[in-house]
Amino acid sequence: MINFMPVLVMNGILFVITILLVIADRLLITYGKCRVTVRQDDKVDEFVVDGGNTLLNALIENHVEISSSCGGKGSCGYCKIRVTKGGGQILPTEEIFMSTREKRENMRLACQVKVKEDMEAAIPDFLSVVREIVVQKKFDPKKRWKVTIR
Repeated sequence: MINFMPVLVMNGILFVITILLVIADRLLITYGKCRVTVRQDDKVDEFVVDGGNTLLNALIENHVEISSSCGGKGSCGYCKIRVTKGGGQILPTEEIFMSTREKRENMRLACQVKVKEDMEAAIPDFLSVVREIVVQKKFDPKKRWKVTIR
């Protein structure tokens, strides 16, 4: 019979470390209240959110419509938004979805941007986002939409 005690002890230690990291994140890292201003077409929405969450979640919580077919996992590239103030530098997980022009224009993926300070953003027309994905040849239906049922 195999002795599982070392495996159980190691899993217990990893579980405790995970819990401690979550608690430390909640208690030590606080961004406070952040004001988010979003422009979409002729409409301007402004709301205050708790910092630390993603911009996509802040938009959804405040009933701002934005497309995101992957549910905020950073794998579809549909939640493109132009961040004009705040947001920090573009992340490597976003770069694969952005053309050079979009990088210059401060386009970001809302699911990857953390709200850490007051932000201003503009949501582009969804059709223009999809058109840019097709032009860049970033859309591969064989990889992105393949569903296998076993």
